[in-house]
Amino acid sequence: MGFMNIHDALIMDDKENIYSFYMYEKKIKMILYDKNTDKAIRRVIINDCLDEYDSAISEDGKIYLVCQKLEGSIVLVSIDGYSQEEHLLAEQFDSKLRNINIKLIGDQIHIIYCLESNEGNNMFRIYHHRLINDEWDTNVVSDITIRDILNPISIIKLQDDIAIGYYDLVDNAEQVFINIYSIANSKWSDKLQITTDNSTKMYLDMISHKNNEIDLCYSKLVEGNFVVTYEKYSILNEEITKIAEHMLSNPANCMYPTFMYSGGALWTIWIEYNGLLSCFTEDGGLTWSSPYSWRDSNKADFARYKFSTNNSDINDVYNFNYGFGTYGESTSFIGFGDIEAAVEVTLKSQIKKKEDEENIDKESIVSEGKVSKIEENIINEKEVEEIKVLDEPRELKELQERIIIIEQALKTITEILENKISETSLQKQNVEEGLGEKITELEKRVYDIESYLSRRRGALRR
Repeated sequence: MGFMNIHDALIMDDKENIYSFYMYEKKIKMILYDKNTDKAIRRVIINDCLDEYDSAISEDGKIYLVCQKLEGSIVLVSIDGYSQEEHLLAEQFDSKLRNINIKLIGDQIHIIYCLESNEGNNMFRIYHHRLINDEWDTNVVSDITIRDILNPISIIKLQDDIAIGYYDLVDNAEQVFINIYSIANSKWSDKLQITTDNSTKMYLDMISHKNNEIDLCYSKLVEGNFVVTYEKYSILNEEITKIAEHMLSNPANCMYPTFMYSGGALWTIWIEYNGLLSCFTEDGGLTWSSPYSWRDSNKADFARYKFSTNNSDINDVYNFNYGFGTYGESTSFIGFGDIEAAVEVTLKSQIKKKEDEENIDKESIVSEGKVSKIEENIINEKEVEEIKVLDEPRELKELQERIIIIEQALKTITEILENKISETSLQKQNVEEGLGEKITELEKRVYDIESYLSRRRGALRR
């Protein structure tokens, strides 16, 4: 069970009949699933052809298929119900056509392909043929160079134009380019380089579900593995502006990234380790969901189908060029829709982002702890300083207490002297000389004490 790398195409008409085209033994065969009769009718469309072909359905329900036959000629087959016609577009080509594409716009038929240059050296030329009044108008879109693999080209319709996306080498690195074809003027623009990084790139799909906007996806080599990359651009007057860019998958062997627009959501679907994964955006590609792994891809074989329809009910809901579907008796598209049928996959980049955020939080906590410790130390140091400040005047305090005692003693001595003088006033004359000497001595002692106290008060005021 797993991915079947085959080249099949599915077409649904407005009556819901299904046309299934496939290659078998150098023949392109078709199975028509008739909805009215509920029968499957098989028939050979063309014999002796190479393995590349493409098909599409017009608005009026006619199917066109283009291919290259073994002898080198280019053939266009028109299929209308059970009848078909074969038209020779070009006689024998010396080279094999690559990346054959057919695009139907109104009654216009556009055929685009790559042809290897006669100069060799991995050089190709992209040709465009447009049928106008039963005559083919031929244009050269661009010359390109490849390294080892010719990547696919992608062709989409814009509002009034056609856009083609492809790879070309710039400084030996694959870069995506876009050319715009004006349907009204029948003229191609100059090539516009989209990507600029030097990574190896593979596969390519484009879609436009809004006027003048292009979404593209491809696989980019990152650290030895491929990552599905999404980019969105606006186009105005041949000027391209990038709107968004995202890496959608984990690094793995991601192959064939493919767009599916369904019911207002844009899905990117890809193959990873033989299973099918996808993610979606509901805001025009600005943000994307996590990837989902689809259980059906692990239970049954599946393939990537080219798809085309003129059914208005389908076109109103869906928009896609390729889709992944089950392979076998019945085919149903998978890889999008109800995510209950899938398992969410965590992106490693999100895990790393979460770890980085947690590390930042831890560093913040550690820093806050250090700050708190520093603040605590500062507070402790302030307390010590305050204690020191409080300890320094302890001697002064003791001295103040001693001064108070001395002042009280002085007051007591003065009172005693005054009482003593009063008691001995009658004997003043007899002891005048002796008492005078004592008073003089006491006054001297009081003067000395007051002088001492004055000096100490001055010291305290300083």
